[in-house]
Amino acid sequence: MSVQSFGMETIRVGRTGLAGYIGALWRYRHLMFHLASADLQSRFRRSTLGVLWAMVHPLAFALLYSLVLANLFQQDFRALSIYVFAGFILWESLAGFANQGAHAIINGTGYLKQAPIPMILFPMRTSLTVLAVLLLGFCALFLYRTGVIVAFKQPEPILTLSWLWVAPIFAMTFLMGTAWATIVAFMNVKFRDTQQLLQIALQALWFASPIFFPRELFNAPQLQLWSTINPVVAFLDAFRDATLYDRAPELKDWIVMGVATAGSWAVAIVVTALNDRKSIHYV
Repeated sequence: MSVQSFGMETIRVGRTGLAGYIGALWRYRHLMFHLASADLQSRFRRSTLGVLWAMVHPLAFALLYSLVLANLFQQDFRALSIYVFAGFILWESLAGFANQGAHAIINGTGYLKQAPIPMILFPMRTSLTVLAVLLLGFCALFLYRTGVIVAFKQPEPILTLSWLWVAPIFAMTFLMGTAWATIVAFMNVKFRDTQQLLQIALQALWFASPIFFPRELFNAPQLQLWSTINPVVAFLDAFRDATLYDRAPELKDWIVMGVATAGSWAVAIVVTALNDRKSIHYV
């Protein structure tokens, strides 16, 4: 499908100021939403379960890991599976912003050669897709947790007011993730080894964050500084506080998430300003 089929005006994005650039993004918003929708449809095309895989996959992972960890750490399987489930869906989104974002601009080459579309539109397209999968995973978490509470008659509420904190947490996840996607997208256009290096970095971050390991392990003196500055820990703690422990996220977590998001966008804006349209020669 061509850009012109959306009835959009070609804009010389590379020669406009910030207002013009934002205006260009707004004009191409329909293209962005269309591509995000197409990505979701393509991801689950010809699948029997379709989008339900976005719910089944994290559940299967949580059950498998919890079965092993419950025996390893002598913990209750039901509580641990919910803990791991919550950590996994949030981690999958954070990693997804980076992994899928790395190919965002390269995958949009066909559209970029038709018109000078703002390149940041393509990382944003990827972020919308990742957000949709995160929301589906969140629905699966709610259903699984509810099923456990009902089936085993556990004395805890199914839904509380603390769950309202999920909305700003997910909003900040989307904002920071979009910045990450933008940064790695421009890097990968010029340096194609970025994707491989990113895999190593994310794998290290996976083991250095309480995604499936008990949170108490990261309270050790030698890990306290790391746990304080690691934004993944802050996002995980805030999300679990709201959904599992029926309490508001701590102020320190909001500060870390806010600083990480602002810092990521500062870098993303600089990277975009220096590379938008210039990167067309590398795709």
